[in-house]
Amino acid sequence: MANNGYYTGSLFVRELERLKEEYIQLDLDDMKVMMKEDILLLEKAVDMLCRNKVY
Repeated sequence: MANNGYYTGSLFVRELERLKEEYIQLDLDDMKVMMKEDILLLEKAVDMLCRNKVY
């Protein structure tokens, strides 16, 4: 997973901030759908990070 010079942790922080701003503007039903999608994406990201971990 190439991070093009960015610290991977800061990318996650920026993405969480973006999601926070989006959630503030949504109604409850839209938020539920979006959260389910985001949880799946986060699970995939964590899985990718775990598989690429150097021991």
